[in-house]
Amino acid sequence: MNYKIKERILKNLLIEITKKYDYLISEFKTGEINKKTKLLYDYVTELLNRDGLKEKMRSLSKLSEKENKKIAIIAIDLDNFKIINTSYGHEIGDIFLKNVAQTLRKISGSNWIVARTGGDEFMVIIYGASYISLPAEVERIKNEIENLRIKVGDSVITTTASFGVSVFDPASDENILESINKAEVGIYQSKTKGKSRITFSTEKFQEKFRQLEEKKRIIEYVLNRPENILVFIQPIVSLSDEKIIGGEILLRILNDGKIIPAFEIIEPAETFGLLNRLEEIQLKKFFDFPNLKRLKGKNIFINRHITDDNVYVKNLIDRLSHFREKTGINIVIEITENSFVQNFSILKQLIFYAKEKGILFALDDFGAGFASFGYVSKVPVDIIKIDGSIIKECISDKKHQAILKAISILSKDLNIKTVAEFIDSDIKKEKCSEFNINYGQGFLFSKPVELSEFIKML
Repeated sequence: MNYKIKERILKNLLIEITKKYDYLISEFKTGEINKKTKLLYDYVTELLNRDGLKEKMRSLSKLSEKENKKIAIIAIDLDNFKIINTSYGHEIGDIFLKNVAQTLRKISGSNWIVARTGGDEFMVIIYGASYISLPAEVERIKNEIENLRIKVGDSVITTTASFGVSVFDPASDENILESINKAEVGIYQSKTKGKSRITFSTEKFQEKFRQLEEKKRIIEYVLNRPENILVFIQPIVSLSDEKIIGGEILLRILNDGKIIPAFEIIEPAETFGLLNRLEEIQLKKFFDFPNLKRLKGKNIFINRHITDDNVYVKNLIDRLSHFREKTGINIVIEITENSFVQNFSILKQLIFYAKEKGILFALDDFGAGFASFGYVSKVPVDIIKIDGSIIKECISDKKHQAILKAISILSKDLNIKTVAEFIDSDIKKEKCSEFNINYGQGFLFSKPVELSEFIKML
């Protein structure tokens, strides 16, 4: 071990001793510390320890039975922690553990419990877990831990992690402690498979994750072959005369001669953090496509998932603005209604920034959650895309007709254009026209087509 590392270890050891001394003095002076409560927490990370977690889980399981909500149990074991302790010493090991704890705290939601359950073991509990989003959530935790970097002298310490995941269902006969045991057995199974893996305790979840990983391999394959990432567009027409006013860019990839649609790609791409790369390649191919002058004056909708990385989003807006100035194509950034409401504080400034750059904003899936128009009135949203479920039911259901009518009236008052999605019949088109919806999108007008074919349609 070189001198710098030894010096760093001694320095950190001194800091730890000082902290422990200060802690003991504080304990002695106050004399009011609750010893029972303190015994439930880990001194190094200040997270709940195993006993503290078990106590929390007993009360949480009762609540889940009352509210009929599931609890996800995510057990984590750091694969290389013994090597860290051996190579750098326990003091550096403790610092690494603290950083893991801080990382888990940083990404935790309000419905999470985070604990250190052993020397190099952690556990994350998610109350009210969703079967749909859980695989992506576990993958996100894994990526955060494995991307952790601690610099010690000239060295950088990293680790991989093995995961076991189970779900406590209050409707089953299983008790919460059995679910914890299943998650920890999953860690062992992950390690026997080669470490840095995720094992779900139920066949349903394991099969779901297997399918995601299979799609991941396909996505990684096409990322190295940009020619297999395709630019498809579905036309959007004016309901008054059925003239094409623009279209929505849709993600498609080519694998073994078969075109795979977006709904099969998005979830695994998001789960494994590959979506941005796919979308970037697709966007570049759109920018570089010849004969784009035919699209001048048309509205081209581009779906984007909101990120808290404002720099990335602003850079994207700048690039789209430059492209608009160069081609005369109206670029519309499309985000979902739920994302709009959940990320309103971030989006507010970005939408105003986009308006300065001549970029339009559209809300997709509007009406699915029926976000308050109060949000929409605070920012210059240009277009609302009405959720297909409302269009589907508006033919005969009076409640959905009332929602459609309200969206139409309020949109006009706020000077917002409306698009009805999933129009696949004349009767749906007529009903949307009756409520003065501006534009339509769906199989009645056209299925998604390759960019070259779309240009021919204009």
